Amino acid sequence: MFAWLRSFLGLTPAAPQDVDLSKAPDEPTPTERVPETRPKQREPWIGVDLDGTLAEAERWLSMSRIGPPVPLMMRRVKAWVEKGLRVKIVTARAGSEEGIAATKQWLADNGLPELEITDKKDFDMIELWDDRAIQVVHNTGMCFLGTSYFARPQAPILASEAADRTFILVNQETSKSDSDKK
Repeated sequence: MFAWLRSFLGLTPAAPQDVDLSKAPDEPTPTERVPETRPKQREPWIGVDLDGTLAEAERWLSMSRIGPPVPLMMRRVKAWVEKGLRVKIVTARAGSEEGIAATKQWLADNGLPELEITDKKDFDMIELWDDRAIQVVHNTGMCFLGTSYFARPQAPILASEAADRTFILVNQETSKSDSDKK
């Protein structure tokens, strides 16, 4: 997220000391949340955005220039693939042959298998991991808003939405209970 600032200032993040990753708990396996809303006999898949999620977003130079991998997301995707889950790369680059070729090459160069690359979602997608997504509660239109600037949508929240509380402010309960303790 702050790769450009770190590179501008010449800073590199310190490597974690004495961390035994073999003792880290397994991440949960994504599953269909509301399977009855999907057509039957489909093959579910997890969508993973490329730029800004699986690869660091960098200043645009060309369709074939893709940033370095994001280590945490790379570990996640590799673990999902090892578990036999279907993963697709969801990227606007899939709109051109040059973008698809560059993405395939990037996946191979970074130790990932040949995953399907798309710019479309369909009924089989059960989850989308994306740096630009705002989560909406199923069948309500209500969105989750985090307390961080980075967890807020860029599109404006309408005045009527604020008045009607048509969003869920994440961490609001925690903040309230912490202030009650003082």
